[in-house]
Amino acid sequence: MRVTAILFLLVAATCATSLMAQEEPSLTIIAIGDAGEANKFLRANAGLMSDMLSGRHDAGKYSSVIFLGNNFYTTGLNVPADDVDGKIKSVLGPFRDIAEHLGRTNIHAIPGNHDYYRRNAIEASLLFGLVSVEEAPVGLAERGNEREAAIPDWTYHYKMPAEVCYAIPESGDSVQFLFVDTALPLRTDPRTWREPLDSLYRLLLKSAAHPGVRWRILCMHHPWYSVGQHGGYTIWNDETNRVEYLTNCDKDSNAVQWLKNWLDPEDLCTEKYHAYVDSVRQVLHHAAVRINLTLAAHDHSLQLLFGMTHDTNCHICPRTHLISGAGCLPTHVKLPHPPDEYTSPEPEVRKKGVSQPGFAQLKFTSSAIRIVFFNGMSGDRIDMGGGRDEFWLNPDGALIERPPQSTQ
Repeated sequence: MRVTAILFLLVAATCATSLMAQEEPSLTIIAIGDAGEANKFLRANAGLMSDMLSGRHDAGKYSSVIFLGNNFYTTGLNVPADDVDGKIKSVLGPFRDIAEHLGRTNIHAIPGNHDYYRRNAIEASLLFGLVSVEEAPVGLAERGNEREAAIPDWTYHYKMPAEVCYAIPESGDSVQFLFVDTALPLRTDPRTWREPLDSLYRLLLKSAAHPGVRWRILCMHHPWYSVGQHGGYTIWNDETNRVEYLTNCDKDSNAVQWLKNWLDPEDLCTEKYHAYVDSVRQVLHHAAVRINLTLAAHDHSLQLLFGMTHDTNCHICPRTHLISGAGCLPTHVKLPHPPDEYTSPEPEVRKKGVSQPGFAQLKFTSSAIRIVFFNGMSGDRIDMGGGRDEFWLNPDGALIERPPQSTQ
């Protein structure tokens, strides 16, 4: 018996050592966007993130959080001075323990279009103040972003590009996050874009000279590709039970959305949107520095899109694009279409193609990036299509099968 027990312990120790050897040191972050309204979805997402950080949820702890814009609806912090503190508390209050644990240097935020709007064209109070209506935000203002930059809970990046590097423990490698304010270009004349684009170019050249940077992640509010509402997937067909495409840029077939885009080009089909994307892509191409992944929001859904490209000559441009915009107001998203479109519609038909609320968790090792989407209401991983609830990217930014040596 003693010999058998010793052999058993030796085998168990060998297996444990083997498993430990397979686990690469990793850096984990959370990406969440469009989290600017205090409601049940926001509170659920914040609660799940808190549970992960404390260990109450077994998804693993993380080192950093990135807020991907539209941090406060509907006009950012461009509100009366007396309302600023209450607005901040209502939205960021659920993240209080996360902020205290991580500190502002590990929580980053960028603006979305709503963070720039000056005012609402329509405002009304109904039922003695129980219901308020705020619609059609308009104008351009700086004050709201100045107020967001002063919030002590995070580091806020607006106007000019910025970057931060985090080390992958025990590896000598690092992950560089490049923050680009895409809300401002879409609301300003293209002639004013030169300075921030030149700044991004210089950041990329500096990054290329740093041998320790293993991964470069481009963080912005406006995605390059989408199969959500800003990508035109807006119409629910109750015969086929799927969200269908309707262009947002044709005044005959979709006059209302065409007018909105004429006033404020926020949909992917507009000329100004194309110009913004092409301008950033040209900077990447000229810098000849590979971006492994883009992180964005804007569409209120969770998406992972692979193999999308406008320019086959730009071999260093990102191949995989992640949208994490279901922070508080989930909306329509196209059904998944593996192997290149992975999305998050609610499984019940009665939800009519609305995305599950949630966020993305990214784990970086020296050899791969692991991506998992979580439903904030249930705490479960989300099946993004074909039973796939976990994704791996190699250094070329391509989707791969699970690497032979990887962390859980």
